[in-house]
Amino acid sequence: MTPIDHTATSTHPLDPLSPDELERSVVALRRAGLAELGSRVISVDLLEPDKAALRAWREGGAVPEREALAVVLDISGEARECTIGLAGDTITDTRSLAGMQPAVSMDEYFEAGAACRRDAGYQEALARRGIEGDQVELVHIEPWTVGSFEQGPRRMARCLSWLRSSLDDVNPYGRPLGGLVALVDLTEMQVVRIDDHGTLPVPDGDWNYRDGGGDGYRDDQRPIEITQPEGPSFTLHGRELRWQKWRLRVGFSHRESLVLHEICYEQDGEVRPICHRASIAELVIPYGDPNPTVHFKNVFDIGEYGVGPLVNALELGCDCVGDITYLDAACVNSRGEVDVLPNAICIHEEDYGILWKHHDDNTGRTDVARSRRLVISCITTVGNYEYGFFWYLYQDGGIQFEGKLTGIVLTAGVPAGEPQRHATEVAPGVAAGYHQHFFTARLDMDVDGERNVVFEVDSAPEPAGPDNPEGSAFTTHRRTFQRESQAKRDVAPLQARRWRVENPARTNRMGEAVAYELVPGDNVAPMALPGSQFRRRAGFLDHHLWVTPYRRDERFPAGEYPNQHEGGDGLPRWTAADRALENEDVVLWYSFGAHHIPRLEDWPVMPVAYCGFHLRPVGFFDRSPALDVPPPHGADCNHR
Repeated sequence: MTPIDHTATSTHPLDPLSPDELERSVVALRRAGLAELGSRVISVDLLEPDKAALRAWREGGAVPEREALAVVLDISGEARECTIGLAGDTITDTRSLAGMQPAVSMDEYFEAGAACRRDAGYQEALARRGIEGDQVELVHIEPWTVGSFEQGPRRMARCLSWLRSSLDDVNPYGRPLGGLVALVDLTEMQVVRIDDHGTLPVPDGDWNYRDGGGDGYRDDQRPIEITQPEGPSFTLHGRELRWQKWRLRVGFSHRESLVLHEICYEQDGEVRPICHRASIAELVIPYGDPNPTVHFKNVFDIGEYGVGPLVNALELGCDCVGDITYLDAACVNSRGEVDVLPNAICIHEEDYGILWKHHDDNTGRTDVARSRRLVISCITTVGNYEYGFFWYLYQDGGIQFEGKLTGIVLTAGVPAGEPQRHATEVAPGVAAGYHQHFFTARLDMDVDGERNVVFEVDSAPEPAGPDNPEGSAFTTHRRTFQRESQAKRDVAPLQARRWRVENPARTNRMGEAVAYELVPGDNVAPMALPGSQFRRRAGFLDHHLWVTPYRRDERFPAGEYPNQHEGGDGLPRWTAADRALENEDVVLWYSFGAHHIPRLEDWPVMPVAYCGFHLRPVGFFDRSPALDVPPPHGADCNHR
């Protein structure tokens, strides 16, 4: 990719919408009568330009028009998708979303809880549990999306409840109200049904996780200081981030939160593209506990809520350590107000141990380089869980995504001491159900250009015979994906399975096509049975890897609107066309999961669990790109 001068425009075509653009978008909606009083603005996001328009711009053509894509609900609950041309702040297109439900807004989330509190049936259910008067204000209520369990056109949520021990109780999940579920109509904001599966004693206990859980903090931990007296090694110009030989743009969306654009590597003055766009396009959490209070839980956190507005304001010394650069973000709430989210994205460098090392016995010399990685991250709180989205760039040309999971395990009430087959009783009468977390990465790959080939590489032993006389020889087998039907694949760790994206139009010094490969990390299969409600809705989890040709409107693996959708949209529908993949502009969709059988050690707050994957060069460079990393220096390191 040839470097271009982005200073010709004040805003890059891939920059997220600014607070001013968000506000102007809402004004345009209201001027057109699409966001009247009582309507809800579910989201407003950048409508990213098509790659062809970006390519033409890079080659000297016109700057792609800035467009916003808004989703709105009118007072009757009818949804529309609206395209807004920001050059003139006008609505250029509208589309009815009849029969579909957009994501649940945070305003609806809180209003549904208020609807429960004022409902007589809900109050009676609380009274059956001995909760009356001032105690009602201590009840913590969380609305959950209903999946396809509730049929019909109504926009619904199921509300679960817990009882805080006091207004100062920082952990509301220690006292679940077992058996109680309230079904709320989110348009009318009224409870339409109370499902009471039988009262259980409200568990005792104050499960505060602060101050060592009430036992105080350990006193044998001494400070670690990280300093960079000359400042960090990266620069940030607007949203363009440069670190050593890496070039990329840092984006943000209402639905996905952190997005990386135009990830490139500079070599000998040439900026070589690797990945046009990288994001986590879906995050689903299926629960495996048939307890009638919680059996329906299989939430699509990105598609049914949107994690952008839920990002944390990151704090130096807490979430990020070192010389930190922060980026703010902005979203609209359902009232059409712009919320600026401070310190939403953290950028910093980390020491990552040894990059490479060798001791030469002949000369007695030891050579070593220390690894440093660039971290681009955000953390979002979705109800009880925190999710960290961490992207790492390495000096050896590697890219890594790591999901970090923490927070509080979701609980349900059970008879104290009764054996549980599908949950762990973490406290008397408090059960944390077995569940899984699946991230789906969308990787729009451009390895040295847009025309790529994707293939699978397995390792296997050679058969016994003349080519394997000692029985220890093994080789690799390549399987090229010519069509989408061939590119629905699963991990195979015993075969060291990898998936490579190569550009046959460019070769390395050995005459082989340059490539990057996706290296799976720990993974798991979904435990929900094929044909189950969850598997129908999350059909993209039928395989860990899918490959599709790039299409601008194919953005999310479950489709645009998974809320209350029966399933079948997204990857299963698109790939039914069995489109060609060779020498095409390809998108990799990789799903990876964290399998969670809760432990007592996960209570009352869960230590971080990790999952993710790597992208690493294979013949993309003619030799190790880490050779020019200078050796460490200072009093603690001596070279001989």
